[in-house]
Amino acid sequence: MSGSRKKPTAEREAAPLVIVAFGASSTAVDDWTGQSIAMYPELLPGALEACGITARVHNAGLGDTTTLEARERLDRDVRAFAPDLVVILFGINDSWIDADKGRREPRLTRTEYRDNLRYLIRTLNADGAQVVLMTPTPMRWSDPFRIEVFEKNPGLLDTRAERGIDALLDLYAQDARDVAREEAVSLVDLHRAFEDYDSGPGQSIRDLLLEGDGVHPNARGQRLVCELLAAEIARRRRPAPEAQGVTSKGYHESSRNARQRAHNGAAGR
Repeated sequence: MSGSRKKPTAEREAAPLVIVAFGASSTAVDDWTGQSIAMYPELLPGALEACGITARVHNAGLGDTTTLEARERLDRDVRAFAPDLVVILFGINDSWIDADKGRREPRLTRTEYRDNLRYLIRTLNADGAQVVLMTPTPMRWSDPFRIEVFEKNPGLLDTRAERGIDALLDLYAQDARDVAREEAVSLVDLHRAFEDYDSGPGQSIRDLLLEGDGVHPNARGQRLVCELLAAEIARRRRPAPEAQGVTSKGYHESSRNARQRAHNGAAGR
């Protein structure tokens, strides 16, 4: 797309914050679970309103896509909205091995994944948009089909290990952290936050993932994603004394409260 998408400063300050949520099925409108889950882009305006920020959020999620497809649809699905801020969440599909199709390597190499993230970030930054990069959420073995496929294809992902499904995703999550640091953009480390939730007393990461799927965040998981993201956007937009620090774990201190609320919601059901 030729030309800059930058908007005058006065216009940016007067209008609602324009946000595009750019990702795959963990971002896209839920039209497949039968549960009509409110995804984090749908929840985000209300969460930001509670922080004193008026925002208009466009959902540019598209299921079963990688950062390669993201590059191809960046102009149409993201830049066309001239966003002030873009949230980027990819990684599960990039790192996935289509063993059921005879593949033994991830859909995209780690180098391709990193390069694509850099391209997205640099293109959007050049437009004047801020970027929040989120690491992919961790997974657990749950879907019988996936388990059977990888049992029949040994040496790829260990179905006997609780976190065997994450063996490659862990590496891609670290790549996202590294790219965020190199490109000096905000990071919301969902991968680490979900695992930290799992380590809490009386909690399980499965509380946050779709039952029988183990890959996509459920309604509770989506609420946690939204709260972590909203806290980071609010911190970046309107820094306050109580919101100055980012923990060494890479996500905002308020994520502790968000995780506690998610746990309380689980306990109340």
